[in-house]
Amino acid sequence: MEKIAALEDAISKKSLVGIYSVFYTIAHGDPNFSTNKFKDVFAYVKMKNITGLMQEFDGEEFEPEEKWDEDYWALIASSLIDNFCEERIGHLEAVGKKVYPVKASEETENLNKITAAKKVQQSGKGMKAASGGQGKRMISEETKKKVRANHADRVHKRDGLLSRIFGSGSGR
Repeated sequence: MEKIAALEDAISKKSLVGIYSVFYTIAHGDPNFSTNKFKDVFAYVKMKNITGLMQEFDGEEFEPEEKWDEDYWALIASSLIDNFCEERIGHLEAVGKKVYPVKASEETENLNKITAAKKVQQSGKGMKAASGGQGKRMISEETKKKVRANHADRVHKRDGLLSRIFGSGSGR
C-alpha cells in the first residue's frame, strides 16, 4: 500500500475526522472501488486499532436503487464523516458500482496498476508519500443542499460525529 501523508498524520494525532476525510478523498478518486485502494487503506487503518474508528450504524434508511445518482453518491460519501461504519461503506460501494460502472478499458487499466503497484511494493520501493489531492467529483454546497432537500425523508436517529464535536448544525 502506498503511504498517504495526510492519513499518517491523522493516525499519529488520533484524529478520527482526519482519517475519515482521507477515506472521503479516496472514495472520490475511485467511486466504484475498482482499484481496491479504499479497501486496502481500510484494512491498514483497522490494523492500527484506533479507538472509536468504527461507529455503530445510525439506522438511516438508504434510498432505493432507482434514486441512486451522482448527487446521491456524493451525499452518502460525505455522510461517512458523520457515521463511519461498515453499513455505510458497503452502501457507498454498491451505489458507486451502479452509478460509476467500470468500463472494460478502465478495468484493464486498474488491474495493470494494481499488479504494477504490488510488484513495486514487493521490491521494497512502494512506500512513498502522497497528498491525496484527488476530489474531482466533489459537489458544491448549493448542489448538496438541493440533494439533501430531495432526500429529506431520510431518517436520522442520532447526531453525526461533527455535530457532536462542533455543536448542532455543523455535522451536515
